[in-house]
Amino acid sequence: MDSSHNLPTVALITGANSGLGYAIACRLIVEFFNPGIDGYPAVASDPGTLIVCLATRSVEKALSAITGIDTFLASRLSEGARSRLKLAHITIDLSSPKSVIAAATELRNRYSRIHYVFCNAAMVPFVRIDWAIAARQIATNFIEAMTVPRYKVQGVGWLTEAQSHKSHAAEPLPELGAAFAANVFGHYYLLHEIMKTLHASVAVSETPSRIVWVGSIESDPLTFDIDDIQGIKSNRPYESSKTLTDILVLGSYLPEAQEYFRSYITIPMSSNYTAPAESIAPVFLIAHPGIVSTTIVAIPWWQTYAKNVGFWLCRAFGSHWHCIDPFIGANAPVWLALSPHVDLIKGRKWGSACLWGSGEMVLETQVDSDVAAQSAHLWSQMETLRKLWTTTLES
Repeated sequence: MDSSHNLPTVALITGANSGLGYAIACRLIVEFFNPGIDGYPAVASDPGTLIVCLATRSVEKALSAITGIDTFLASRLSEGARSRLKLAHITIDLSSPKSVIAAATELRNRYSRIHYVFCNAAMVPFVRIDWAIAARQIATNFIEAMTVPRYKVQGVGWLTEAQSHKSHAAEPLPELGAAFAANVFGHYYLLHEIMKTLHASVAVSETPSRIVWVGSIESDPLTFDIDDIQGIKSNRPYESSKTLTDILVLGSYLPEAQEYFRSYITIPMSSNYTAPAESIAPVFLIAHPGIVSTTIVAIPWWQTYAKNVGFWLCRAFGSHWHCIDPFIGANAPVWLALSPHVDLIKGRKWGSACLWGSGEMVLETQVDSDVAAQSAHLWSQMETLRKLWTTTLES
């Protein structure tokens, strides 16, 4: 591999066509080319060159996002900085392991090193609002109701589209819960398949790549069942998937999970690539955007309007988690990627926050799950499922 100093810095962002993923792309670019008091980004190969690859489900969505980002940057970047930025895209359906494999192959062919990955894409299997529960929660605790709503009715037992066609396959496909696949497993599988691009070389003094998982303030251990890690039986599969994300990322630093984590970060033999004698594995980090206004849940316009009014009222009442603007929500994920102090921030969950009069901030967020007790078992199950899918697709 060529010296890292001859390579551009590469960032991959899933779900980047709208909402938080789009905001992460915009904010990353602005802060990369306008470094703060700490100087240039710590992971950069060449601080002057940046490639941002938007991973979306369709080419049309990616091209539309690229046009929007160009417009956004027009008044925020100098011509010199803009000439050192390249916006690229790749098509991927994270709920389909076959699509993940195809995208990973293309990424390995394009880039010898990827420095930042933002695991942002997510879905909520939303069905409807339970208005009785909504009225009760809003009446008893308005800010909680607008932060961790208990009234979102979600689909139970939803599987990925591939499951509906499994009867036509030569071998039955392993079961994949819809929210679990899109929010966790698709990213998990993708990262392993591009692992060769995420390993840094000690010989050329590279620093570790950073994998920023986008979690949620709605994570709740009460929604998670260790015997149903895919949340297929859960009535809150979105929250279950985000709780699983917390445990996996934070558990990656614990000795209990190291046997499985080392297996996971090993570069696949199918990559036709031999890792350097000494290489540095990527760093897993986790952030959440606070509460932002996006279209991750499709609701009528009047409900969207009421939701946004509620968000602003929460901020007026002193809630620091109601960022509302996705660009503000992107603060914590981008900060984790660019901060030179990774040893001080890893192993903890961070969230975007803001207050009137105090501006934006990043705050550590409490994780209620018993990470130490569950991490080894969950990493073991994830590795078993990953290997099962690899065997299934190869056959």
